[in-house]
Amino acid sequence: MAKKWRLISDPPLAGAVNMQRDLDILEEVASGKAPPTLRLYRWAPPALSLGRFQKAEAVADLEACRRLGVDLVRRPTGGRAILHDRELTYSFVVPDSRLYIPAGVIPSYRFISRALLSAFEILQIDAALSPESPRGADLAPGSCFDTPSAYELRVAGKKVVGSAQLRRKGMLLQHGSILLALPLSSYRQVLLHRDGKNGEAYLKSLQQRAAGLLDLGYSITLEELSEALSMGFARLFGVEWNR
Repeated sequence: MAKKWRLISDPPLAGAVNMQRDLDILEEVASGKAPPTLRLYRWAPPALSLGRFQKAEAVADLEACRRLGVDLVRRPTGGRAILHDRELTYSFVVPDSRLYIPAGVIPSYRFISRALLSAFEILQIDAALSPESPRGADLAPGSCFDTPSAYELRVAGKKVVGSAQLRRKGMLLQHGSILLALPLSSYRQVLLHRDGKNGEAYLKSLQQRAAGLLDLGYSITLEELSEALSMGFARLFGVEWNR
């Protein structure tokens, strides 16, 4: 009989609540109160999340965030800023052990990416892992979707998933954003840019490097994406879900 792990599907929540939920789940799994857990969730209102080591004043236009009603929140994971709007976010908590995942940061990212690839195959989306970490124009050093990393997924050559990790108490927490639509105009307004106040060069660069699944012509609902993700993770780890 397959192992039983936990699947949580949350309604849209505020940025700080979403990040605390991920940490609470990590504590539950670490203490043995819960099995490894996949959580699928959304954000309301939209939120700009910063990587653990980013300085808000160097990355975000704080006044624009207030004006647009965009939450500003810090993730417990590293990485760069992500604007969470039209997307599905996943978080996955599992013991940081070779019984579950390969040793090392990049190997573990690439292994978990196989679950995402499987989900995209179920949805008949032609996706591939980025072969390397190309360095872009670096017009907005705060943005996650500027540059695909070696373990992240691309569709039609564009980054559609951004992920980050945390290791704590013998656990691995990986969470990531799967874009349905790329909020280009909002990115231009809420991030600070090296190319000038309006960020036109950055906007052009981002359009070339990233996209949402709907932007690329795939007719995918949040429910279909959620179900495919749960199936992809279940296949990779050989488990069944307690929902």
